[in-house]
Parts: sequence; C-alpha cells; structure tokens
Amino acid sequence: MSAATTQPMIDDEFLDYEDIYEAEWPAGFPRDSKVDEAKQALKDFFAKNSEDVFYMQQLEVFFEPVFHWITSTAINELIDEGFLKSEERPLLGSTTIKFVFNKGHRYYKRQMYEKLQIVREYSRPEIASACGRQAEVLFFNALADRGFSSHGQNTNEFGSKRWTETDHDLDFIVERDGKVYGAEVKNKWGYIDKDELDIKLRMCNFLGIKPLFIMRGSPKHYNYMIIKAGGYAMIFEAQIYPFGQKDLVKRIKEKLGLKADCPRAIPDGIIDRFMGWHNTQKA
Repeated sequence: MSAATTQPMIDDEFLDYEDIYEAEWPAGFPRDSKVDEAKQALKDFFAKNSEDVFYMQQLEVFFEPVFHWITSTAINELIDEGFLKSEERPLLGSTTIKFVFNKGHRYYKRQMYEKLQIVREYSRPEIASACGRQAEVLFFNALADRGFSSHGQNTNEFGSKRWTETDHDLDFIVERDGKVYGAEVKNKWGYIDKDELDIKLRMCNFLGIKPLFIMRGSPKHYNYMIIKAGGYAMIFEAQIYPFGQKDLVKRIKEKLGLKADCPRAIPDGIIDRFMGWHNTQKA
C-alpha cells in the first residue's frame, strides 16, 4: 500500500444471526445494517485513497474484524451504484481477481499490474503450502517450548477414539497439565471454511479434547463458537511466510499494506495470552 493509504475504522460487533456466514444475505431476513455501515466506511476510505487500486480480498482484510462477506457485499453494491469501478484479471489457472478503484481514478492500470504480480506470486500453490507448513511448525514448537507434549500430528485419533465420520484430521494434538488440545492452524488471508470449522469442533468434542484454533484472522462469531465449545481462538494477524520469502513479504507489506512476516519464532505475547487462559481451565 502506498504511504498515502489510510486504513479504515469500523464497528466490529459480530452478527447476531447464528446461521449467516460468508454467503449472500438470504431472503426473509432483514437487511443487515452492517452492510450500510461498511458502505459508508468504504466511501470514506476511497475518498482518502482516491489515487490507488485495491483488490477484493485486500479490502476484506483491511476491514476486519467485520465479516468478509459484509465488506464484499458493500463493495459490490457501491460498484452497482457507480460509486466505484472494478476490473477483473486472470490470477492462476481459471481463477480471477477483482480490482476496485475510485471512479475518477484514470491512471490505475500500472498500479493494478504491479499488485497483480505480487498476488500471483504469493498465491502459487508451492508458496501457499509452504506458508501453511511453516505456521504449523512454528506454533507446534512454540507450544513445545512451553512444556506441551505431543500426541501426534496430522491425526484424527486420541486415546481409544478415532474420528471416522469424515476424512479430516487435526494439525496436532498437545497436552499440558492434564489439558489436551486439538489444534488447527490456518495461515491464510481468508477465514476458515464454516463447514470445516463445524467438523473440527465436532471432532474435538468426539475425541474429548479442547479445540485450539490458531488463525491469522477470524470473525468474532467464529471465535464465539470456539469459546462456546470450550476452546480457544489464537489470532496472530500477520500471515507467516518461510524464511526465504523475505523479499516477497517486504513487497506485500509495502505495496499491499497487508501484515506479513518471516518470523523465526512465534512472538511470546501470542503464546502468553493463551497460557493465561490455559491456566484458568480445568483438566
């Protein structure tokens, strides 16, 4: 993101409708006022950043912890109303990426091309896979350093029980002080899929362990579901990249304005907050 870009501020209360997630607003429900709030925040944002170009997921992340679908709905309505303009470009394979900009911005093509190259680079399957694995290793090591013992990685078993309802597994299962956690690490810009969240919560319940979701970002309602299931949502905000991707991370931060890092270890504060919660839990 350019130095002139100003990040938005918006009310972060989560939606009260339990069955509404990242989908179109269904018929029969009243229009969510958060969409209108997001539209106003977007208008203010583009007034301050009238000479820049953004893509949909970038804007969704900027406006967190608002639901991504609320932000995307607001953007699409502003496009339909003619307040914003958009163009789609090929990303990888058959996928496309939608860029959004102020309707009065005339010289956007070079900016769009530059950002497209960065998104194409971090979207490559080998980069995405390496990011996922790097985050799993770093968080596993961070918990091991705090005295957690392992009950397996990429597993669907604990004790005498084995999850067979689906072919899903947990990234790892760890234990300390008689408290056992089934951990799922999501190191991506998008939120965890709602169906996967449901399955992993049911899996932990079946195995008799506490759910531990370690995520770059998550809407408050997803966090509420995890807490309600007796678990913990650990949010780390900056997407984690392998050590060899420092140049890519620099461009993501400077050109896209997104939080990214190549840490050699997870910051103590993230684990400290979890340990404070852990110490209040019963075995």
